[in-house]
Amino acid sequence: MGVSPVFCCFNNQQPKCVTATGLVASILAFAFLTWGVADLEFKRDGVKAIYIIAYILVIVILLAFIFLFILLSMQKSNSYRKMMNLGRLICLLVLVFTGIAFIFLLIAWIILLVDYSKLHSFLKDLRNGEVADDEDPDDYDWAEPLDDIDIEAKIIGHEWAAVIVPGIIGLIALIIIALVLNYLYKVFKDNFDSATEYPVTDSNQNTVGVATPNMNQPGLFPNNNGPVPPMGNNVNNPSQIQQN
Repeated sequence: MGVSPVFCCFNNQQPKCVTATGLVASILAFAFLTWGVADLEFKRDGVKAIYIIAYILVIVILLAFIFLFILLSMQKSNSYRKMMNLGRLICLLVLVFTGIAFIFLLIAWIILLVDYSKLHSFLKDLRNGEVADDEDPDDYDWAEPLDDIDIEAKIIGHEWAAVIVPGIIGLIALIIIALVLNYLYKVFKDNFDSATEYPVTDSNQNTVGVATPNMNQPGLFPNNNGPVPPMGNNVNNPSQIQQN
């Protein structure tokens, strides 16, 4: 991971700017795939399933980029190395999700193009009266039965756009996201390796000083008149015996 030759134009860029690029790409993929989910007609349930799975993975990727942006905004603290390690693991996991979403979206997009092309050809033949009487209904297994199709029916422009545009934008956005994640993995790894462990301090601990006894120590303090003679209890008075 963190392969430098695939960093492309991300070299010498601020990590937050690169993360913002991935965030914008995921937002575009989410927006256009939402259009596809809302406007497309799916002939096969399996194609619909993998298209929606790719759509859900794009949502997860979008949320992951928001979290990665927050991690890069963190100040160095006691948990900084843990957060950088978490960011590195998220980059790996989201990169796997990106690869799965790309494969699923590519498969669904190709099959949708084939199905819509066959439908377009069928409707064109139907309008021209070129459909045989023994036409196999399985060749047109969509929402309406074969006998109920309007002879003037055709695929209009926004339906073709819903097939083509979300697929292209989604695939390009996922490629950009993969490049961004590859770059961010190296950023988080370098931050993790260069960060130092901060000592844990307990603010509740108070240092208690040891009081020294206040004892008279003659001769230790400066005095212009010479040493201070011992006084008080420090003087040993000799016993005097007086005879009555």
